Amino acid sequence: MMGSLIIIDLPGPVAAERLAELGTVLRGLGGRFEEARAGSYDVEVEPGRLGVADPEGGGPRLFTVSIAGPGFGDEGVFRAEHDGDPDLEPVIGFTPTHDVVIATRGRELSDRLLLVELGAVVQEVVGGLADIRVSSRLVDGVRGLPGVAAVVAVEDGSPRVFGNAEFLRAWAADPGFGDHAVGAGRPRSHF
Repeated sequence: MMGSLIIIDLPGPVAAERLAELGTVLRGLGGRFEEARAGSYDVEVEPGRLGVADPEGGGPRLFTVSIAGPGFGDEGVFRAEHDGDPDLEPVIGFTPTHDVVIATRGRELSDRLLLVELGAVVQEVVGGLADIRVSSRLVDGVRGLPGVAAVVAVEDGSPRVFGNAEFLRAWAADPGFGDHAVGAGRPRSHF
């Protein structure tokens, strides 16, 4: 899937109660809601539902929300995607065993703003930390935002910024947000 995505790293599996709550929250956001499997959803979101202006007039946007890790989706794919990760425990306080990827095909500013707000909503339900790749030239402007838990230098690419839902919302509200691509340096194949 080409477009924009956010990754939320999790310290463990999503509990059944949280999974049910996530389904309820996502179902309430849009007209179209499909659950492909436990923890994998396609949801259509009207920008106004999340307080995002839609100057492009694109109407509702389709998002995929997918939990991966043991018990969710293809465990082998999850392990392969995280194979090259550094030891994150000393940096963020846990080693991710699961993650949530929120993705859309859209790349316009309103698509990215919706993606980040949807990421914050999902994170408030399931916990964990957003794992965002940020350009080296822009990382200093992001480092001081509220909710940043850690910034990790990456030898082969853009620094990774880890943060909570407060960070995601502060990042989206930052005047420099439009300069950021929203995605990750490693491909995702949970979908």
